[in-house]
Amino acid sequence: KTTIMNRIEDVKSEWHEGKIPKDSATVPVVVLEAAVLLDAEWDDILDGVWVVKTPKEVALQRLMETRGLSHDEAEKRIQAQQSRRGIGNLEEEIQNKVVTNVIENNGSLDDLRHALEDALRDPKSWK
Repeated sequence: KTTIMNRIEDVKSEWHEGKIPKDSATVPVVVLEAAVLLDAEWDDILDGVWVVKTPKEVALQRLMETRGLSHDEAEKRIQAQQSRRGIGNLEEEIQNKVVTNVIENNGSLDDLRHALEDALRDPKSWK
């Protein structure tokens, strides 16, 4: 957690010092991709927690195609994730305002990119 907090502070400092270009459309965003983020209780240092949600059949297909997993291996990986905070209890995390946005990822990579761009501009995506 300390390493992540230090990196976030580094980005803030770089931006304030002008090392990251400033203009009206640029604000630094640090993205943590961490399946165990909530289990590790890192959500308290973040301005928003987004869950990218994919239908099980789509996830199975992607794991088999991109990672070369068998159907059984992909199924086991998905089942192992069900016990993770924010996955296995998503509705509760939303009600408790821990998860601030749910992004549906059942289309193309461009669809996901557009959904993420929209979420960045949506004030409800943030704490």
